[in-house]
Amino acid sequence: MLDYSLLADDRLRLVLEPELLPLIENWLPRIPLEPATGAAIEESGALIRIGCSGADAADRLPPTPAGEPTLRLGSATVWVDPVAERVELRGTDPRVRGQVDLARRHALLSPPNPDADVIVAANLYSMMTVVAALLLGRIGRTPIHAGAVVAPGGGALLLAGDARSGKSTTCINLITAGWDYLSDDQVVLSRAAGTGRVAAEGWPRTFHLDEGWERGVSTGVRRDFDPTRLGPGRWRRSAPIDGILFPVVRAEQPTALAPIPASDALARLIRQTPWLMVDPARGPALLALLSAVASTPAYELSLGLDTYKDPERLSRCIADR
Repeated sequence: MLDYSLLADDRLRLVLEPELLPLIENWLPRIPLEPATGAAIEESGALIRIGCSGADAADRLPPTPAGEPTLRLGSATVWVDPVAERVELRGTDPRVRGQVDLARRHALLSPPNPDADVIVAANLYSMMTVVAALLLGRIGRTPIHAGAVVAPGGGALLLAGDARSGKSTTCINLITAGWDYLSDDQVVLSRAAGTGRVAAEGWPRTFHLDEGWERGVSTGVRRDFDPTRLGPGRWRRSAPIDGILFPVVRAEQPTALAPIPASDALARLIRQTPWLMVDPARGPALLALLSAVASTPAYELSLGLDTYKDPERLSRCIADR
């Protein structure tokens, strides 16, 4: 059995049978996944189990709940019982099911055998995202659909926005300009101990960029990029947040930054955390966490082709603000 820590402080762990690892490899963040000590989960920690309760684990899960679901995310459908503090999850493939005990901060996902197809893997990707978000909420944190970069000698800038908004392009351009990075697509937000600030912990995965990025042209076709092979910027596990950039691609216009008010920034951050109010017991605290992030300087970053192949120019444009 594999036992991994997903956070630097070991407060979220993942336990699974080795043969199931290929089903979730695309979801796993590319961080040092050192095997955990095997010690019991602390009172303040949370645990995700995948297929580790016997071959009949899926059969022991309750049937699909009646009534409208609380949330749909990707291929996962979610029902939350706030009174019982229980969550039921179902995939588009009926063989993929899950349950979360919010009070105990334990989750069980039950996929079929490890030879399952790509649909099962896609179902697990969506379920893992929801389950991690709910368990992180119970320990005072939240994942957000955003990247984060760190200026030389400075704090982190959150890169938040919808898919294809320019987060990965911004991130990888700044890496080549010497900025460090946490992730291009997902970070975990938490209160930095003793400072009152908000910190981001990176969950990086393979970057997906327009295949014409290196030539400075846009083709509309995406392929995988490994940021560790570009440099000179390096991966950092965490950093305090100093501000927010909301990238928007406007290819024919010059790259520019425009300040936006905290209320607008908060609305945009909420859009990137669709699980925010799914757990009523934690919703207000997590909203306060996002509000603290939104109170930092926030800008819309209009990305033009003038910086698409000119990382230094993009770096200067941002640093000037």
